[in-house]
Amino acid sequence: MTLTGDESTTLNPLTLLESAREKYTLARARREVPELALLSIHGAIEDALRAHLLRINSPAALGPFAGVLAAMQALERVPLSAEEVDAVQRLHRLRGRIARGEHLAVTGETLAAYQRLAVMLLPRYGVQALPTTETERPRPRPTQPMRAQTALPDDEPVRVRLRDRHTAYDEERRIRALGNRAFDEETSRGPLVPGWVAPTLIIVSIFVIGLAIALSLQSPAPAVVPTAPAGNPSPAPTELAATAPPAITSPEPATTVVTEPAATAVPLPSPEGLAIGRTAIVSAEIPALNVRALPSIASVITLVLAPGTQVEIIGGPVEAEGRVWWQVRSAGIEGWCAGDFLLPQ
Repeated sequence: MTLTGDESTTLNPLTLLESAREKYTLARARREVPELALLSIHGAIEDALRAHLLRINSPAALGPFAGVLAAMQALERVPLSAEEVDAVQRLHRLRGRIARGEHLAVTGETLAAYQRLAVMLLPRYGVQALPTTETERPRPRPTQPMRAQTALPDDEPVRVRLRDRHTAYDEERRIRALGNRAFDEETSRGPLVPGWVAPTLIIVSIFVIGLAIALSLQSPAPAVVPTAPAGNPSPAPTELAATAPPAITSPEPATTVVTEPAATAVPLPSPEGLAIGRTAIVSAEIPALNVRALPSIASVITLVLAPGTQVEIIGGPVEAEGRVWWQVRSAGIEGWCAGDFLLPQ
């Protein structure tokens, strides 16, 4: 190619060297398609040669490629040999046939030979070029009758063959094999998880957590009703707490539960004066009085009353477990308690 006008003024040796390095890297990435890789190798060599001529201020740097090769062969320092010029010229002609759209298929041997030519020339003119490894070499294609044969400096044959219907079938089979290999690599890494699984798991987790919180809030909790103690309560048998200290009153329901004593004295007969519709107060001789859902010491505690708390008797009496139970109401909460610890008013 010939560089003229604004294009020639923007070029400098550094940009050409960088372009040559990128094109050679691209050629290594295109090794599965030798025709494209060959175009990249040609571009890398051409940019490296023009960059060297720009550094020595040679006017041939911006001229036709044939003039570039002639100027490189005439250099006094690091010139191209006649054999190298011949190899680059053959690469240039092959590149022109591919660029014109001719149906050519470059064999793996041809690509490997020109890669070795690039590895030999590019470092000489300032471009690092790594040699091709065994894993990077393209797989061999089925050979067809020879249409052209040349030789690079290492005398390895370079084959170029025309595409025909058999070649097209081979190309289709090669592309399909590449797809199968990519699929096998993906499946060997393990099964793919659909994208909707993670959001679904998050939504289900949030629902389960919310359901657990709702169920916990529905569990009844015993409450302590704050009241002022009545004056001059008379002594009465006590219901002692086995391990818990006296309950601290609070304006809100609390979870304090006063356990029943392991052993108590034989309860006295129910005090006279307790009757439905009357009021009574909790004896001051006990730390707290448990009000239960049913007249049984095994029933759930629904309320804990402080000494001196006033209650309304709304049911009873019921004899159970050696005690006389009365149904009382305090602060709108109803339940059963032992009448031994209530004082009539």
